[in-house]
Amino acid sequence: MRILLADDHAIVRSGLCRIITDAFPDASVDEVGSDRELLSKIGQASWSLLILDVALGNRNSLELLSEIKVLHPNLPIIVLSMYDEKQFVIRALREGASAYLTKDRAPEELLCAIGSVLKGKRYLGENTAQQLADHMALVGTQSSDLHEMLSAREYEVFLGIASGKSVSEVATELGLSVKTVSTYRTRILQKMGMSSNAEIMRYALRSGLVQ
Repeated sequence: MRILLADDHAIVRSGLCRIITDAFPDASVDEVGSDRELLSKIGQASWSLLILDVALGNRNSLELLSEIKVLHPNLPIIVLSMYDEKQFVIRALREGASAYLTKDRAPEELLCAIGSVLKGKRYLGENTAQQLADHMALVGTQSSDLHEMLSAREYEVFLGIASGKSVSEVATELGLSVKTVSTYRTRILQKMGMSSNAEIMRYALRSGLVQ
């Protein structure tokens, strides 16, 4: 079994690698720390599984999922994230992820996810699955919400602004430049037909995207 682990923090990769190899002694685990490394490495071998951090350097990995799936449609992908918002889960599943886990979950849950996706099944943690079920019960499987038009990175910026953070605060949180975040903000306003941060905040509160 060959597993590719993509995370931009070496200490996280080291911990995950140890968890995996302890549970699967015969597994071969390779590591990459950037989107460029990932796109280069993934074409060099036949992989059994990709474990993908949702934030890989300056790119949101949800934007990479569709690209990877075109090249490797049958590759199981487990997305690891610090976000548990239902919209990130939905986006990941739509783009082809087999599992979605938040990084605060116990190592045993990662191993359960690995076992499930290698059998061709999807996996969601209990809390994530419950949130998603509640959301789908309220809005149904079809959505015409304005925020659905946003890319994964735009949605991250959107959530930051909706939470009342300044552009500089969002930039620091996401590891981006203030200029880049300002560009994303402009795109968000254009796509959603809005003109101010206040409109974004009102929309997010009304839609239950922030509290």
